Amino acid sequence: MIAALLLIAALQSDRGGLQTLTRVEDRACTGDGAWCVALAGGVQDGEPVVRPVLRRADEATAIAKPENSAVESFQPWLGLIRLPDGGALAGVRVETQSMYSGGGGQATALRLYRLDAHGDAASTPVLSVPLQASLTIRACFGEEDMAQRAGACHDEYNFEGVLTVEAAGEALPVLTYATTATAYPRGASRSEDSLEKPPLKPADLVTARDPKCSFTRRFTFDAAAGEYRPDRKLPDCSDYTTP
Repeated sequence: MIAALLLIAALQSDRGGLQTLTRVEDRACTGDGAWCVALAGGVQDGEPVVRPVLRRADEATAIAKPENSAVESFQPWLGLIRLPDGGALAGVRVETQSMYSGGGGQATALRLYRLDAHGDAASTPVLSVPLQASLTIRACFGEEDMAQRAGACHDEYNFEGVLTVEAAGEALPVLTYATTATAYPRGASRSEDSLEKPPLKPADLVTARDPKCSFTRRFTFDAAAGEYRPDRKLPDCSDYTTP
């Protein structure tokens, strides 16, 4: 009970903004080191799940942690959004990677959870968005391909998403999600065979911003749905965000 009251007091002292946390081993802690977001593993509907929990630093080390694998791993998000009710929004970074002949990729998505005044997360996230991705795909398989590609024998895709707090709300704040997606060389696409296109020219050997997947959305919390909803539909950017 005392720990819960201390948590409420700590969170209410700085409500409505996004606080940057510091990585301390496998936790993410406040600047004063008093509170840390750790990860708790569990099972829901027969499937393993990982959720964030907020605890005093001396208690966070006792939290059960999920096992990492080469395909998918989990880290606490280095952000904490304080809420007027003494709770918070905290997140889990879900990192995936894939290797294939002549290339590979990795991606990180954010699962944002609502925590109550005790620092425990709800059963499902209130928001899930891509945070970062980087992919390299082989595009040359012989000298003829090298000539057609002007020596650029790999396509490169990069994606970055940034989540910020735009404004405080009565319960949950409005969030802004801004992304930037780029591809190299100009015109590269995972859904098209580059060798069926006209030969590349030296002017094409640049990193180009993809206007479709470089966008900004405002997310507001839909209480009936129990999750954040964007002001406009998000485009399909899986070419960038799926390794």
